[in-house]
Amino acid sequence: MAVIALLSASCATGPKPIPEVIVVAPDTEIGAVDFRKDIAPLLERKCVTCHHDHSPITGLSFQRKEYMLESETGGRPVLVPGDASHSTLFLVTVLPDYFIEAMPAGGHQLDKTTTDKLYHWIEAGAPWPDGLELQPEVES
Repeated sequence: MAVIALLSASCATGPKPIPEVIVVAPDTEIGAVDFRKDIAPLLERKCVTCHHDHSPITGLSFQRKEYMLESETGGRPVLVPGDASHSTLFLVTVLPDYFIEAMPAGGHQLDKTTTDKLYHWIEAGAPWPDGLELQPEVES
């Protein structure tokens, strides 16, 4: 796995924060991560299908970087450029599928290469081309 995750359940009432996760940098170098080639397709396929502008259920949109920078979930910011360990976008992808907070939803955990790329993209400052708006992938 891309990281070692140590988890603890929460007994709090109200919106449940994600379990505590301790992030350890991947031990393999994957090279440069390209937003348009590596990250945008991942977000459109695995995230934006549920987290988009017209989704009243989730209340989060990942279509634009500024939305991700301004949003919080479970008491944590969605995206903290340069800090994957404080970015919910990354943390929920390394949770085991049995956690309700694990993403993508439906028990389809991302593979190691994908979580490594996501980690490195966030650690590199989460570069995102100005004005680029992601679109939900439509199944054919």
